[in-house]
Amino acid sequence: MKGFNRVLTSLLMLMLLLSVQSLWAGGGREAEAKGNVIRVGYTGPFTGPAAELGTNGWMGVQLALEDINQAGVNLGGVNYKIEVVRYDSVCEPTQAVSNVRKIALEDKVVAVIGDHCSSCCMAIAPLCDEFKIPGITIECAADAVTSPGHDFYFRMRPSMGLIAPLLTPKINKLYNPKRVGYLCVNDDYGRSFAQSFKDEFSKIGISAAIEIYFERGTTDYMAFLNQIRGAKADIVFYVGTTPEGAMILKQASELGITPGIKFIGSEEMSEMELLNLAGAAVVEGTYSVALWGSVPPDLEKRVKDKFNASMHYAILFGYDALTVVKMAIEKSQSLDPVKIKDAIKVTDYQGLEGHIKFETFGKFKNQGRYEPAFILWSKGGRIPQ
Repeated sequence: MKGFNRVLTSLLMLMLLLSVQSLWAGGGREAEAKGNVIRVGYTGPFTGPAAELGTNGWMGVQLALEDINQAGVNLGGVNYKIEVVRYDSVCEPTQAVSNVRKIALEDKVVAVIGDHCSSCCMAIAPLCDEFKIPGITIECAADAVTSPGHDFYFRMRPSMGLIAPLLTPKINKLYNPKRVGYLCVNDDYGRSFAQSFKDEFSKIGISAAIEIYFERGTTDYMAFLNQIRGAKADIVFYVGTTPEGAMILKQASELGITPGIKFIGSEEMSEMELLNLAGAAVVEGTYSVALWGSVPPDLEKRVKDKFNASMHYAILFGYDALTVVKMAIEKSQSLDPVKIKDAIKVTDYQGLEGHIKFETFGKFKNQGRYEPAFILWSKGGRIPQ
């Protein structure tokens, strides 16, 4: 009898091991939706110098959760709700990697959204392939995020390499610059931004006057701005978070550099937070790359009423990222992450941010491409150009 019990115990353990292996091979993932709740992971910077990005992204995710769970996710005739488990990456690649490992191995999600910082996105994209879980970055901009790309990782927004060719002719026509300066955050995003525009301007014979990189969280830009003045740049691209951008513009104004030298901001500098932090007089007459021009008034009101916040592109991207996951679950009629990934690949959806369709072209894989906006700050408001 003891021998029989040992054999029975061994058989039960073998069956348990096979069931776990089957789960991670894709089969049986449906068992992860306990109590008709589907888990989706989210990694982003909710604290630290880049907290603006994760904070706004989380607002968009919460709005999407309200809409999705009110209607339910229809799977096999049964309505499910989505639960988002989120972890703070602090815009640090090592922490983002730790987050995704926890999300995949412990939380057993069917998809991952995030991160917001390009260095983090580049670190977690290979993990999505490793764990065979689809991931959608909310906003990472560096070309390398989807170039050469990963089968399980997707980006909705255009990369800097796709934005620069579209906006360079407009900027050249506006200012006819001879010398261009770059004051950028020292990470993959800042360097990708600068390189993309440098490449485009060089094609039309316009050189880089100066290229300066600063660390996240920098507050004193006086020395950098004096270097820019000495380099006699006609226009300057400034790239970073909104608090960094506001400080740059304030100090440029104090030094009397503006409005003589024209400042053009990265996407973050197209948001109302820049106006709130820097003031209308400081931002007056400056331009910015933008990821949205206008949104329906009822959406702006909803954001204001629920969060007492202004519209921000990360809100739009957070909303759309989770909505794409929900649509893919319904399209695949499965909780198998591999099947959900296949459904994401054929997404064709008019989102809040624009038309979302993931394509493989040129050097890019699973890349969205819609035309960016360009805005002017004038009389206390953002005016799409």
